[in-house]
Amino acid sequence: MDLRDLKYFLAVAQAGNTRRAAELVFRSQPTLTKAIDRLEASLDAKLFERDGRGQRLSAAGQALVARAGPLLHNADAVRHEIQSLGHGTAGLVRLGSGPLGAEYLLPRICGLLLAEAPDVQLNLTIRMNYELREELRDGRIDMVLGFVPEREDEFDCDTLLEDTVVVVAARNHPVFDQGRPTMESLSQYRWALPNGAVASRAWLDQAFTSRGLPPPTAQIETNSIPLVPQVIADTALLSFVSRRTLQANADRLREVTLAPTTLVRNFGLTYPRSKTLSPAAGRLIALMHTHGKSLFEALPDRAGAFAVSPA
Repeated sequence: MDLRDLKYFLAVAQAGNTRRAAELVFRSQPTLTKAIDRLEASLDAKLFERDGRGQRLSAAGQALVARAGPLLHNADAVRHEIQSLGHGTAGLVRLGSGPLGAEYLLPRICGLLLAEAPDVQLNLTIRMNYELREELRDGRIDMVLGFVPEREDEFDCDTLLEDTVVVVAARNHPVFDQGRPTMESLSQYRWALPNGAVASRAWLDQAFTSRGLPPPTAQIETNSIPLVPQVIADTALLSFVSRRTLQANADRLREVTLAPTTLVRNFGLTYPRSKTLSPAAGRLIALMHTHGKSLFEALPDRAGAFAVSPA
């Protein structure tokens, strides 16, 4: 049964004859007559009976009218859904993000995506990067927004920007009273750090041990970025955080400037090498590339709006 033939059948049923129906659908009478003939042949039933100069529906025709409307409506809905999926304006995207991306990038990227594609569904998982890689490996998420290694053998990586991680302390911390800080002077203090499985923590430990110093003593271990500034601003603890976090808390925190404890890392997207991503996921990736760097670096002004921080 051809859906176009069904559409022409409904036009004839509503108009009462093929002449008026042909005018309504902008087709010739023979086109509509052939459509009715094809339907009757495929259904093995007469759909119309002669009624003077017009036509009236047979019992079979009346039954088909009752079912044809919903059928055509559903067909249009399916067509729209498939077109939306194909254009990336609908569908499901399962995105995993580390805490930094979740706090400073995802809220505004999600807003942009939903403005372009209001029918897209987002399933967001916020965990540490090493945990998200396991979920990516198992197929539970489609991609990860977080830090990407310099070399990657298992997944495809897409770098969006560079992020710098530095040692920070409360603005009135005594480390700033000792002149130029050194690795030895930092070893005198306790720290608030992520756990040892996090790459930045492992890098920091290595920075100390490679110079014959003990790794930093973590008095507090956490995976919560918002918690760190609140804790160290009122204590003598040091921490190791993104400059983006430092910029957002510049009124309370200050960088302990030291080259050996300054880590520059790539921030971007990681996804399976063997999997074709959906058009909706592709739309999200495109938005990340277009707006990711400026949105990540944007800082709120005094009115609460976001402005891009100066280079």
